[in-house]
Amino acid sequence: MHLNRRTMMSLLGGGVVLAASAGTFINTRTPNKALAPWDLAGSYTEPRKRALSYAIRAPNPHNRQPWLADLSQKD
Repeated sequence: MHLNRRTMMSLLGGGVVLAASAGTFINTRTPNKALAPWDLAGSYTEPRKRALSYAIRAPNPHNRQPWLADLSQKD
């Protein structure tokens, strides 16, 4: 298939517009509820909660924190 200059420019222009609108949509969809624990890190007064709030920021090779903590017991 042979594309002339006009067809090529319209395809490129449409791609640029599509990419810009998709980027705007993605950038406006911030998951505030999911990011809340990172904002609260270190704000707890109880030592166990405070330590766990910092632990959520710990680096991990798989980018996960695969642990569970039960704070329902006092000790």
